Amino acid sequence: MTQPQIIHTIEVSPFRRWSGVTVTAGLGALLIGVAMFSPPPQILSLLLLLVVGGVALWQARRMARAGLKSIHLTEDALIDEEGTVLATLDEITQIERGTFALKPSNGFVLVLREPRPRHWVPGLWWQKGRKLGIGGTAHPQQTKNMADIIQTILAKRDGGF
Repeated sequence: MTQPQIIHTIEVSPFRRWSGVTVTAGLGALLIGVAMFSPPPQILSLLLLLVVGGVALWQARRMARAGLKSIHLTEDALIDEEGTVLATLDEITQIERGTFALKPSNGFVLVLREPRPRHWVPGLWWQKGRKLGIGGTAHPQQTKNMADIIQTILAKRDGGF
């Protein structure tokens, strides 16, 4: 079986990745530190600090691992480096990338024909229902270029060109 030809790739910016990991891990450490060294009088407040701090540390670890991943646009689909199909080009109905669109930082959102299960790769992409968000800690120019390419493909497919 032949490998699909990769048209464009989005990779995570190392600076953005480590900035996000540092801030998220710092928040987790700060919350756990407050819980340990200046515990609130109510047990529920203490548990809340510990749980939210632990979740922040866990998310920082997930973000650090997700920073090693990339997204590829092929002739047929949007895939990750492991070959998992995020969306086929036939599934995409529109692309949202305006200033007021609910999208990742320096990214874009693809609206799909059918809803999909929720999934989240911190700092790279997320899936919720019919929306697939791409961006976050990725290189801004790479996400802009991929959005332009997808928009051109959609326009050709839908008779815009």
